[in-house]
Amino acid sequence: MTPDQSKALREGVLAGAPLTLSGVPWGIVAGVAMTAAGLSDLQAAAMSALVYSGAAQLAVLPLLSAAPLWIIFLTALVVSLRYVIYSALLAPHFEHLPPGWRVLLSFVTVDGIFALFITRYQAGDRDPRKHWFYLGGCLAVYAVWVSSTCVGVFAGSAIPAEWSLGFAATLALIAILVPLLQDRAVVTGALAAGAASLILIGAPLKLGLIAAIAIGVAAGLFTQWLKPAG
Repeated sequence: MTPDQSKALREGVLAGAPLTLSGVPWGIVAGVAMTAAGLSDLQAAAMSALVYSGAAQLAVLPLLSAAPLWIIFLTALVVSLRYVIYSALLAPHFEHLPPGWRVLLSFVTVDGIFALFITRYQAGDRDPRKHWFYLGGCLAVYAVWVSSTCVGVFAGSAIPAEWSLGFAATLALIAILVPLLQDRAVVTGALAAGAASLILIGAPLKLGLIAAIAIGVAAGLFTQWLKPAG
């Protein structure tokens, strides 16, 4: 690692640090929810570190004892479809990198750093250090996410109920969502998913949520596809 790359990595960590604060209550709630769903402490900690998707984790937990395996996998897949849009927007920045780098950045990609990155760098930006900046920000969020979920896993029973962590986690999600609403495709997808979720709120096995996410991703991708023609 060169001094310039090391500097970019540190800049990414510092830029991502404020975003980690909003993820702490969300991570604690996820940790508590995983143990409440019947996972052992080790299983819950491993799920946090290896799956690394709070939305997918919380979406599948209610289904573990009530739905067939294919529904669980489908739910996790659909909840994560927003990363298809992220990939389309990140590809111009990272497509020149070796496969190992692309796999690493794909794994650590997280909503807040994605939003921060695309507002900082334009598609034609030729800064050779920008993937180091992105990695630093994502690693900062990843470290705090795993740590906060472990707090929920191993110390969740000691957290007072009056702290209302569930509501705090909702606020954290809003804080993550708002910075993303700077691209027409993302805004269209969010509006479409929100409307569909309200219409399909009574669907069994949370299938309304799955359908709403699929509709939102489809709307966002269609908008992105129309963009060059506009």
